[in-house]
Amino acid sequence: MTAEVADARDIVFAGKCAPQEELLEAIASAGLAAAEIYLNSAWLAKTEQIAALCARFPLRYAIHAPSDGLDVEPLVALTREMGAEVVVFHDIFWQDEWREIADGFSGANCRVCVENVVAAHEPVRVIRRFGLSRCLDMEHLQMQVNGVFSDEFIPIIAQSSHIHLTGYFNGSEMWHTHLHDSPEHSRKLLGLILRAGYKGMVVSEAMVKHQTPEAFQKLAAFERQWKEDPGARP
Repeated sequence: MTAEVADARDIVFAGKCAPQEELLEAIASAGLAAAEIYLNSAWLAKTEQIAALCARFPLRYAIHAPSDGLDVEPLVALTREMGAEVVVFHDIFWQDEWREIADGFSGANCRVCVENVVAAHEPVRVIRRFGLSRCLDMEHLQMQVNGVFSDEFIPIIAQSSHIHLTGYFNGSEMWHTHLHDSPEHSRKLLGLILRAGYKGMVVSEAMVKHQTPEAFQKLAAFERQWKEDPGARP
């Protein structure tokens, strides 16, 4: 069955950053509508401060859970305080830890997503077993298969509740760059995302050195052009 093609307005570009004032200010000032906040165990000890900081900006939020440990209770509390729509976990935990995650977020008003780290289908066992959702990291997927296979990518995208995208393309060294750093390739992948009927955040998952006011301004400009100019879409 072919998915209904989504409208570009159903896609929300998000910047990714640590819970730091200057970075959130840069994302909001650029005109982006959303941010994914990545955490570590030390930041989870400061949930009240992080929630208060995030409340100062008119952004939709996703959270990337720490990968250096598991402490579900403060993460659930922060998710609620921030009104985060999505919480992403790398596919690195054991069965009993996934049960703790699923139980801890039961009743929380957010989507709990498992991100593919090595293989796109590896998280399926966890998603099905614990009733979780998929975060599709398209950089990881392209590295797994050494390129883009459009017909095969669309069903995986259609299963996704959250998407990470970068400027990476096969054979390049564009790991964890912004979408606008590889505009032609990003438009190609965004076209697949629309064809898959996906509606939600697309996180420009750039590394720290690319998380600058200038870069977020360029990302927001790229989003506006892509949405406003049909010629900018495949």
